[in-house]
Amino acid sequence: MNKRDKIAFTIYVAVCLLGLAFGIAYLGCSTVMPYHHQAIGVNWEDLGPGLQVMLQNFVNFAGAGFITGSLSCLIMLIIPFRRGELWAKRAVPLVLMIFNGFCLYVSATVAAKTDASPPWQLSIVVIIVILAAYTISSGIEKTDTESW
Repeated sequence: MNKRDKIAFTIYVAVCLLGLAFGIAYLGCSTVMPYHHQAIGVNWEDLGPGLQVMLQNFVNFAGAGFITGSLSCLIMLIIPFRRGELWAKRAVPLVLMIFNGFCLYVSATVAAKTDASPPWQLSIVVIIVILAAYTISSGIEKTDTESW
């Protein structure tokens, strides 16, 4: 890998590790996250058991999404990205941008429609960092073998 790709690689790994941390936090949460409590506006104990199970499953599903996306990108980084395969230089930021774009949309919607304070600003920072890494990376360059 050249120097620019090493910088992008490091940034992408950091983003993936952040995603893994969120995934582990979501999977380890015994109820829902604090900002979910704010959005619900009702004490957890006052919710019926069926609703508690459903909300906790939604949180667990989100955690699984964070972990799946992060691990998938880490695998692409460790094998094809490090080999210099152009498709991986484009796929990693694309997957990260799509996932974090959805995170931004969902958390900003919750912030706009409730009194909750989800970490939507973090999603903006992560998206900017991913775009910076892609710009730094040679993934934006066409190779001699590309014909488009």
